[in-house]
Amino acid sequence: MSGQRWIVPIEPLFPLLLIGGMGWVMKSGLAAYQKYENYGKPKRWNVDRWDRRMMERDSRLTGNVNFQRAEVEAPTAFLTNSAWELERPFW
Repeated sequence: MSGQRWIVPIEPLFPLLLIGGMGWVMKSGLAAYQKYENYGKPKRWNVDRWDRRMMERDSRLTGNVNFQRAEVEAPTAFLTNSAWELERPFW
């Protein structure tokens, strides 16, 4: 045996653990906030045009894009709550 030992440098371990720990805290905090914001549902991803239209419809029906309604008939306020009124002609 040659007597040489591979010494692990201890000085950078604490800052690296601190950076990794703060990254984990930020990731967990962001995920918890997004779950809280969506009323316990996971964050939406890969949202296409159909999903956006359904989110707009749910928003007009219930006042929130995360809630849906299963009733056959819409509430009476839905008659005057139209998406067409939101659009302005460009001329």
